Amino acid sequence: MKKVILSMVVIVMSLLAHDFGDVPEKKLDEIKKDRPLMVMVGKTKCIWCDNMAPQIREIKEQYPQTVIYYVNVDKDFLGAINHNIEELPVQLFYDKNGKEVDRHTGYLGKDSMMEALRKYGILVER
Repeated sequence: MKKVILSMVVIVMSLLAHDFGDVPEKKLDEIKKDRPLMVMVGKTKCIWCDNMAPQIREIKEQYPQTVIYYVNVDKDFLGAINHNIEELPVQLFYDKNGKEVDRHTGYLGKDSMMEALRKYGILVER
């Protein structure tokens, strides 16, 4: 009976997770910042994260060489604290030297996201 309940909990939690498609989910300290990239920081049951997921998935499908990661603070609470994440969602933008060049807090629409990805040299248009 315990296995059945545990299985049901796992299934429900997976249904609540955002679908970012091919965007890998990592912990902040696991991300190798040796090239321009964006990190989307969110959490389970975040309505803004949920609304951004299809847009990020679409960008990643259209520009597969563009480096974007997703960090779920429910799974990386300490990483969020260590990177001064106080509100969600947050989009972190890094240059090729691993330096954070910008940070946006809150919902970021697709057009604004594309603009930021181009501005910081993250978007790979091949």
